[in-house]
Amino acid sequence: MLAGIVASAFSNQLARRRVIFENQLRIAMKDGESRERTEQMNHHDSTTNTTDAAEANSTHAPLQRAPHSVAMHAQLVQQKILINGLGFGGLLPFYGMAATVAWGPANLHQWALTALSVYAGIIIAFIGGVSWALALVCTPSVRITQALLIWSVVPPLLAAASFMADVQTRLWLMVVVLALAWIADKRFAIALGLPAQWIQLRAALSLLAIGALSWAAQQA
Repeated sequence: MLAGIVASAFSNQLARRRVIFENQLRIAMKDGESRERTEQMNHHDSTTNTTDAAEANSTHAPLQRAPHSVAMHAQLVQQKILINGLGFGGLLPFYGMAATVAWGPANLHQWALTALSVYAGIIIAFIGGVSWALALVCTPSVRITQALLIWSVVPPLLAAASFMADVQTRLWLMVVVLALAWIADKRFAIALGLPAQWIQLRAALSLLAIGALSWAAQQA
């Protein structure tokens, strides 16, 4: 009888302890999950803050220009009058000979067309030489250097090949060559990080030269 009472009391005590242990275990597991979630949120916030700070620094940090771009920009500013004078002055023969074709005496038309095509070929060769010079002093990679060197001989070769056609076709071919040269030069200028003033100058000169050649070709 006494043994049964003792056994019953002992089993009840074990049951109570088991319930207490299970409750403590559930509380501990909940606390652990809560701490883990808090740590994850803190880590996410710190990562986000670090990323935001890096983006802010990259946004506000001044862009570092290549030395050749800085030097070129300085020359374009310091020698602006001379550069513009030579560049736009070089357009005078284009328009002078195109005007001769359009409005001049008939006996000068053929001479003006021939002279214009020769002059345009010289200018196209000069444009190719600019690419050659950029390849030697401004290129940041072997690939761009090789591309510039190869491209530098393409416009002069195309201009020379155009002389196998009649004069009107020759002028239209040179219009195409000048347009291709401008597209290529713009792409190279962007790849090299050249100043915006250079791109704008090349665009203006190319468009005006193309206009003169187109005008003369229409009158031929």
